[in-house]
Amino acid sequence: MAGNILERFQKNSVGSAGRLIDYTPVISSSGNFTILYDIDAILNSWNNILITPRGSMDHDPEYGSTLYLYLFEPADKFTEEAIKNEIIRAISTYDNRAIIKEITTTFYNNMKGFNVSIIVDYQGFKTNLKVSIHEIDLRNFE
Repeated sequence: MAGNILERFQKNSVGSAGRLIDYTPVISSSGNFTILYDIDAILNSWNNILITPRGSMDHDPEYGSTLYLYLFEPADKFTEEAIKNEIIRAISTYDNRAIIKEITTTFYNNMKGFNVSIIVDYQGFKTNLKVSIHEIDLRNFE
């Protein structure tokens, strides 16, 4: 059997030619889902992992992160370190196709929440993933 499910999907996807490929539910001008390649596919995957509350997926209750638990914690170095550790845990568990170079957390002043900026390195190409976690998102899950 040739590799895992992701590798088989990539091999059989039309036009992938061995590149990383993913689909996002944004309709393109051709009327199809938008195809993402390489680093963009990884960033989409990482964003989905980080914003999905752990325990919310029936088919895989461990999938996601617990970043939402830090919404009402003090905006201090301890919380910042816990957020960093949770990001590393979630990403290394579910998608280790790229390397995390740096994680920076900025807490909001006017509401509960924070922004996370992650410097990502994939095959020598570096880019930035920004994820926002705030109390408005938490209300959407109630």
